[in-house]
Amino acid sequence: MCFKQYWEDEEGDMDYSLFLKILNDAEDFPELEMIYFGGIGEPTVHPRFMDMVREVKKRGYALGMSTNGFLLTDKVIKELVELETDLIYISLDTIPTQETRIGHIMPSVAVDRIKKIVEEKKRQKKDFPHIGVEVVVTKENYWQMAEIADYLGELGIDVLLFSNIIPIEKHQADQIVYDGSVDMQSHIDELHAKAYKHFLLKLPEFELRTERHCDFIEKKVAVVRWDGEVAPCYRFLHTYPEIIFGREKKVYAYSFGNVKQKSLKEIWTSRDYTWFRFIVKNSIYPSCTDCQLADSCSFVEDTNADCWGNTPSCGDCLWARRIVVCPIPEKGIKGFW
Repeated sequence: MCFKQYWEDEEGDMDYSLFLKILNDAEDFPELEMIYFGGIGEPTVHPRFMDMVREVKKRGYALGMSTNGFLLTDKVIKELVELETDLIYISLDTIPTQETRIGHIMPSVAVDRIKKIVEEKKRQKKDFPHIGVEVVVTKENYWQMAEIADYLGELGIDVLLFSNIIPIEKHQADQIVYDGSVDMQSHIDELHAKAYKHFLLKLPEFELRTERHCDFIEKKVAVVRWDGEVAPCYRFLHTYPEIIFGREKKVYAYSFGNVKQKSLKEIWTSRDYTWFRFIVKNSIYPSCTDCQLADSCSFVEDTNADCWGNTPSCGDCLWARRIVVCPIPEKGIKGFW
């Protein structure tokens, strides 16, 4: 189910010298609070992952990450707690007693890592890291949502985030639950009844709504790819296919500059990037997803441009519709969520 299986551009590990250059550039942003290791990939496979963690914490930033948990060994968990890493999101699509064909790593592995982080926090008498769990909802697991919440509530997590799948291939298109094929309300009601006592609950929309809201823009996020390219969001990090309500679309990677050639501030304050953020924040782009001409319009075939003259185009973005929700941290009562 993961985008990573379908990327068409080159993959690699970020050079450590480039990573340090990015952190140095970040000093130009005094309001920057958190560095987040994510981007629809597995950060712990980087050969200098823990060096990067140490460097971020040494510089005084909050640190968050998304991981499947597989490489979180006892030694790594111990140091992550010692360093008071702020937030760790672990992917989990079902409880260990259930099976899923679409999901991430075996749920027993994810649960084991959650338990070990909780135990290590108790041993060191630390409040951090906060533990988040991200669940991708499909027809295979939507009926388990309340059961998953009940199960995780007993483990001591801090936040539970549900999101929806964006199909990459046609056989996955039948798995979506936000097209009206499933009555989600009873499951949402049951979920609320179980979850509110235990942790912060973050839910996506389960139907197409008018309002558009981009968390990447609202929370002033820039995403730096392994090779230094600066994208405005996870969606434009790579080139890959996607299926929007049964309609095939090509997403092309889009960068506003490379930190190897320019400073992060130069890129962030550039005319094109500033204009893009203004356009998205004010929804000055077409709503391709529910446009009556979508089936006959060539603009909806890819993200290169839209009929309002925007490049790249966010007209079909399900993230902006909050059908897809990312673990973009925000400041909560107990810290970063």
